[in-house]
Amino acid sequence: MALENNIISIVHAMAYPGPGSTNTVSRGEADENYLLTSIKKIIDDPYFGAIEVTYIKNDAVVKKVAEIFKNSSKEVIFSAQPVQLSHTEDMVEKTDISSIDEKQRQIAVERMFRLIDQAYDIGAESIAFVSGVDTPDEKLRPMAKNSLVMSIDQMCNYSDVEGKKLNRRPLNFILELFDRENKKGFKDQLVGPSSEAIKIAREVRHVFGHRNFGLMYDLSHMLLIKDNDGKSETPGVLKALAPYLFHIHIGNCVIDKNDPYYGDSHVSMDYRNGAVSKNILKEFVKALVEIGYKGIIGFEVATVKGEVSESVINIHKAYFDDARNSVIVNYALGSYAYVNRKFMPEQLFDMITDIRVAKPYAIYDEAKARRKRENLTLDGKLLILACDHPARCVTSVGDDPIKMGSRFEYLGRILRVLCHEEVDGVMTTPDIMDELFIISGIFREKTGKSFLDDKVLVGCMNRSGLAGFRYEMDDRMTAYDAETIVNMRMDAAKILLRLDKYRHSKESIMTMDYCAKAIDDCNKYDIPVMIEPLPVEHTEDGYKTKMDKDSLIQTIGVASALGNSSRNHWIKIPYVEGYSDVVKSTTMPILMLGGASEGSPVNTLENFERGMGAGRNVRGVLVGRNVLYPGNDDPQSVAVAISRIVHKNYSAQEAVKFIRCNRDNNINLLRDIL
Repeated sequence: MALENNIISIVHAMAYPGPGSTNTVSRGEADENYLLTSIKKIIDDPYFGAIEVTYIKNDAVVKKVAEIFKNSSKEVIFSAQPVQLSHTEDMVEKTDISSIDEKQRQIAVERMFRLIDQAYDIGAESIAFVSGVDTPDEKLRPMAKNSLVMSIDQMCNYSDVEGKKLNRRPLNFILELFDRENKKGFKDQLVGPSSEAIKIAREVRHVFGHRNFGLMYDLSHMLLIKDNDGKSETPGVLKALAPYLFHIHIGNCVIDKNDPYYGDSHVSMDYRNGAVSKNILKEFVKALVEIGYKGIIGFEVATVKGEVSESVINIHKAYFDDARNSVIVNYALGSYAYVNRKFMPEQLFDMITDIRVAKPYAIYDEAKARRKRENLTLDGKLLILACDHPARCVTSVGDDPIKMGSRFEYLGRILRVLCHEEVDGVMTTPDIMDELFIISGIFREKTGKSFLDDKVLVGCMNRSGLAGFRYEMDDRMTAYDAETIVNMRMDAAKILLRLDKYRHSKESIMTMDYCAKAIDDCNKYDIPVMIEPLPVEHTEDGYKTKMDKDSLIQTIGVASALGNSSRNHWIKIPYVEGYSDVVKSTTMPILMLGGASEGSPVNTLENFERGMGAGRNVRGVLVGRNVLYPGNDDPQSVAVAISRIVHKNYSAQEAVKFIRCNRDNNINLLRDIL
């Protein structure tokens, strides 16, 4: 589970506002029994490792609360925000500690001193606060920010002095970011957008030297805070905030103007008009994982009329746990990025050309020396790496149109995957297969064995259907033929059959004929044939695979009947909605394909998990780009994770955990043999 080492806290005054949701707790006037009982409920809940409490007006009750905390292992955070936002009797202007009126600013600072004193009294380690209301005159904002920084400096200095008197560490000071909307339901605070909060944090920490100062970011505020471009902030802002983040709040807001709880209301996570969806929560939690956030995560959820505190808290727990248990969150890469050169030495790449020139027969020698499997599959299942795309003029990955055009990068990633024993084999064209034979020979010479021993080698046959060309659908056998596959002691063949019902149906029929003849030739040698039948349609961006089950079922029926016998047929098809119906369209063993690289393998892992459970004839995966170019991830760790879904019935969640723990495993393998 992600973020399992982070301390979880809860804002007490929100979850337990007072009898009848009267907000007496946030005003510091709660009934003693209610206050102590509700605090003890949180203290006794093992889910929470911290509690956030606000000012209490009764000194006798303060002492009792302090005693509870003293006998507890829970961390205490003092929340000054309720006082600053609602305590009008203190005669502090709404601009608070950012007031440009020096007299008013000093009055606000002195109030903060009193709150700091109570924070020490109850044993708090941190104090959270707000900036004060934004100035209506934008030209005065720089002055207000200077006032805020001056106030924070005074507060930190006061804490240093008082802490020494009490033999305590200075408090951590945590400034919470809010919206700047001057309307009902909003807080209209000077701080404010993350970009401006970061500048203040830099000044306080690096100019004034207060390293105990940081920022608090609230998920519910994220959708309400507008940056200078007028757009709401997104989870991506956490990356910029990361160096200064001390505290996180998880909450919900309402952006429906017609809703009675419109604005920064911190409604329950399941509130019908809540703006924070499960997906937004997952993206936010994922961003926390990505930045390696180690601080406290607080639940800020309010009860409304008729709601029971414990029920609302349990809903919050469930939503948060669902988010941090999700595959997309647990997959988070953080700062990791796979670097091909760490695995693939330039020296080895240059040796391939040297051997091509001096000893081209080494390719054939290694093919003869390679130890073959006795059977195509050891347990009835297969994970095969697909590496035949460049031969069909397909070199794009994401926004890069020629990323697969770098043979150094492409071959290095192929080797990275194939060198692991849990990857069954490779499907590719003669040029790449020959390069693999050359490197296999180098392995054998250096170590006495090869990474190709016992691998399934599949030769790709038709590659003339060049992507984007006028006669793309006329896909002839321009790569391997059956005789060469036998002579090179390979294990199987692969053909592609794309059917266009409209514009180029004639070329599709011609390709059917090429494929049928290739199957007949393979049947003569009893070579298994992996057929990739794809229904396609022509668009402005070229041919696209039709990813609906009906089209796929029809195309499988055509492919299944190709050739003079189907005894050696394997079918290679993508995962689509309704896959259980698709797999029932044939009795032939099915391998799932991966399609274009999606940047992150999460969706691919989930599809493969679902696909493997769709029918007994789904026997594995034949995947290329989503393994070789899985964003910044390690191709080998992704490939082996997929292998474990195929061979060991891993869930996508288990596969993600495997990836996270096995990046860069055995990264020096190639360098060590040279």
